[in-house]
Amino acid sequence: MSSDSSSPAVSAASEHAVPEAAARRPERPAPVLSGSADVVERFIAEQVEPRADQLRTWSSTSQHDQLLAAAAKRRKITVKTISDSNRLLFLSGVVIGGMDSIITSLVSHQARRVSRSKQMTKKYLMASEVPTPQGRAISPTEFSRAVKYMKALGGPVAVKPSAGRAGKGISTAVRTEPELRQAWQRAMASRSATADSKYQMIVEEHHPGLDVRVYVVGEKVAGAIVRVPFHVVGDGVSTVGELAEAEISRRGDNAYLRPRQPKVTDEFLEPMGLTRDAVLESGRIQRLTEIADTSRGGGLAVDVTDELPETLRELAVDGLWSIPGLSAAAVDLLVPDLESGEGAVVLDVNPYANLMQFRYPAYGQPRMVHDAIIEQILHRASK
Repeated sequence: MSSDSSSPAVSAASEHAVPEAAARRPERPAPVLSGSADVVERFIAEQVEPRADQLRTWSSTSQHDQLLAAAAKRRKITVKTISDSNRLLFLSGVVIGGMDSIITSLVSHQARRVSRSKQMTKKYLMASEVPTPQGRAISPTEFSRAVKYMKALGGPVAVKPSAGRAGKGISTAVRTEPELRQAWQRAMASRSATADSKYQMIVEEHHPGLDVRVYVVGEKVAGAIVRVPFHVVGDGVSTVGELAEAEISRRGDNAYLRPRQPKVTDEFLEPMGLTRDAVLESGRIQRLTEIADTSRGGGLAVDVTDELPETLRELAVDGLWSIPGLSAAAVDLLVPDLESGEGAVVLDVNPYANLMQFRYPAYGQPRMVHDAIIEQILHRASK
């Protein structure tokens, strides 16, 4: 593992050897947007595909806790290991904070309990009048109640497990009862082995938009990324399977992306109504996943920190401060227009979010969120 530094060196994208079959395929075509293209497709066409040759290449990476420990040591803070998951931070012999696994002492016990439940988080957001999709927690045994609630909302819904993490078991734009049943089953299949009898499902309004993750520390935005779903662009010749494998191969020199790529099977593609043998017309942008899963689903992190308007920054800060005792966390937004906050909502507030996606984005500037967290710990200790 590499040690992190305050001025990260970033290597340029390199050319990659391609399989013989790939050599016979046409060059990567320019995306063609239809009149019905949504904000995600427009972002891919305008902000991702034109920079395809600028994909970051990381020769090695540091894990979330290693980033925090390195940031602490740069500020002459002593890190003492208490157990496999617990560490204390000392400055001049005085305890100024600590870490419990990847959570720092900037996260209160109440904040940890609230953030483990999407439904409880939603209640705190609503109480603070922070825009968030209308939704309801429903017992897994009450599917008929979920059907009635979907009809009462009068539009498409999203379905997710209340205690889920890493984007698992989430379905979006669910419109019919058969689709709801499939989404219900996917959410149930993602149930954590540690989930208790209060495990519930969330059915909420579906809000289309860009998946923007903003990391807030104190009252400031330390980093912001758009999480882009795993996608390919058709060339009129290659199959979806071939395009997906070529895209995965292209990411091989990126030490962060390489272990996070999915196995693209017909089963993997089924929720999108695709098979590996499907051929896409030239220029067609095709998402291969419903959501931007950057953990194991091939999603890409694109840094947009400098482009984030003040309205979205304020919304993210409001989301963080809706939960008492929380001074550092990722705030997940759905944003219809990246240039304004109009129609944007807060989906979740997640202190467990991995800092690596900000430090090692696929495109854009690396952000040293871990430095901001340690600075906040020092700031609190100085009071």
